[in-house]
Amino acid sequence: MRYTVERFSMRAGEQLGPYELLSPLGAGGMGEVWKARDTRLNRTVAIKFSQAAFTDRFEREARSIAALNHPHICQIYDVGPNYLVMEFVDGAPVAPPGDTRMLLDTAVQIADALAAAHEAGIVHRDLKPDNILCTREGRIKVLDFGLAKQAATGVANDATAVFGFMNTASSAAGGHSAY
Repeated sequence: MRYTVERFSMRAGEQLGPYELLSPLGAGGMGEVWKARDTRLNRTVAIKFSQAAFTDRFEREARSIAALNHPHICQIYDVGPNYLVMEFVDGAPVAPPGDTRMLLDTAVQIADALAAAHEAGIVHRDLKPDNILCTREGRIKVLDFGLAKQAATGVANDATAVFGFMNTASSAAGGHSAY
């Protein structure tokens, strides 16, 4: 199988340093994600490639994830010139569960992850089902901190600033969070 992105192409079985590429997991506007095997530690990882060299956005994502150590936030293991090596989460995008108890458990896990990020001064800014995976065991993992921002001093502890509305008519009507 050959998988091509604008600046490079990779194949399953190809080596990237100690990482053996296994299969593509997905692609988006900024790059692609591959399932891989870390041959040094014999574990499965996810490698997120950027279409360009290590951009400011990619660096911001790496630093945001590295600043967080939480069971419901995907961990980062390594960085390269155009890639991040992260914890592989064997799961599917979060979906509405069948019962109220499971819904509350899911919501609490997501809120717990976001509270940890906010406490560290990091605002995710791209929370959506595709960026929240649920494992077979029902554990939640928040991923993709590519649009995350370091909050201004004091903002992380001020819920109205983090979750408040922007001062525009469209955001007030749509309920968008402050950026």
